[in-house]
Amino acid sequence: MRLRGGWPRPTKAFGPIAGCIVALLGWTAVAHNSGSGWVQALGGLLAGFVVAGLAGPAIACARLRVSIESNPADGTVGRPVAIGVRTNGPLRIEPDMAAGPAVVVGPGIGPFEIVPTRRGPIGELTIVVASAAPFGILWWRKRIVVKLVRPLWIAPVAGPPDPGLLAGSTLGAILDRQVPRDSRFGEPRGVRPYAAGDPRRLVHWPATAHRGELMVREAERPESAVPEVWVLLPDDGPAGDAVAERALGTLLALLARSAPVMLATIERDGSCVEPVYSPTDAGRRLARAVANRGGPR
Repeated sequence: MRLRGGWPRPTKAFGPIAGCIVALLGWTAVAHNSGSGWVQALGGLLAGFVVAGLAGPAIACARLRVSIESNPADGTVGRPVAIGVRTNGPLRIEPDMAAGPAVVVGPGIGPFEIVPTRRGPIGELTIVVASAAPFGILWWRKRIVVKLVRPLWIAPVAGPPDPGLLAGSTLGAILDRQVPRDSRFGEPRGVRPYAAGDPRRLVHWPATAHRGELMVREAERPESAVPEVWVLLPDDGPAGDAVAERALGTLLALLARSAPVMLATIERDGSCVEPVYSPTDAGRRLARAVANRGGPR
């Protein structure tokens, strides 16, 4: 869906315009000195092509339409995220507010990549589209805002874990290999999605067939057996991102030993204290986390 779009503007116009003017002046001098009618007629035709080549892309750029056809639900800071876009004509597209390469797409559906530079949710993208049709003499571009198919949650990069929460374990063993999870506490209380390290004997096949994804049995645990991680971000800028990276590293290390892990964060709607069962859950929760600006809630 196209939300907002700016007016087309030429890109690096001096070189192409100056070159066309010099060429036309040179042709005019030749036609004047030769006195041949066909040379003058050919010069007029050349002038028409030059005008179309300089102004035509502005019309083509103004008519361009872009919509998002597909996008994933999760991503990570610094890693490419594939976006599927549909266009009504050939164009060059590049992200405006995020990193990423410029690509030529269309008409139809084509691939497009962004490289997020900050954690957090992304609901819409500001992109730059450009066209040089029909002759490729001058590029015209404009910025438009397009809405994603679904929210894209950008998780932080996993940083070094907090040694205080990993007491009694070897850090290298936690990060370098998967440790089987122990889900034998108490009575069964439900099912949850499978996470790496879950014993195969815990797979719940009826729930797996019903949900279409691998599900495992979840057992009751003593409260003391569930590790807790409280994340309070100092701000929503680089300092907060650094804390989120360290928190994600700690959560991944704890999830490698045991699931779930109780995670407490501050979100836009208030405090959130809920368990996380997988790295995806942890990354999405930290993408939603914000700094506590109003004190305890």
